[in-house]
Amino acid sequence: MKQTINIKYILITALAVLLSFFFHELAHLLTGKLLGYPMKMTLNSAFLAEGEYTSVWHEYLVSAAGPIFTILTAFVFFYVIRNTKNTYWYPFLFFAFSFRLMAMIVSIFNPNDEARISQWLGLGQWILPLIVCFTLFFLVIKTSKEQGYSLKFNLINYILTSVFITGVVLSDQYFLK
Repeated sequence: MKQTINIKYILITALAVLLSFFFHELAHLLTGKLLGYPMKMTLNSAFLAEGEYTSVWHEYLVSAAGPIFTILTAFVFFYVIRNTKNTYWYPFLFFAFSFRLMAMIVSIFNPNDEARISQWLGLGQWILPLIVCFTLFFLVIKTSKEQGYSLKFNLINYILTSVFITGVVLSDQYFLK
């Protein structure tokens, strides 16, 4: 399969990052709203507008909603790529892995969604993030083998997603708040 990194691919990768961030946070926001809480969101966070969760279960359902959405979409794109053999869908799958890997790394300093839930379940901070990352990594590896994506192609995808993730996080922190 042809692995071309062109302007179209780069723009699709940027779109994949933006849409994936948006819908990940929207899943948190909608779950909170469905549970009856006033919620707000930015491109990189969803949070209570005021007050506190009335139940620890509610807090963890809201925390779980984003990663569950991200994992489900990764599986959807895994099957879309498998069926269409269209390389332009790959940034959506690859981003899911990069996104959760970076979230796990950030958890070293500030526990993220999976890390908080993992601790709450009594699994320690790293079990659930590692399971999620290895699952998504498996999908990336399996897709790469099936589609003939090279290590170089995956490294370029990692660089692209890292740059776009950094752009979203920095713009969210410094420009969109």
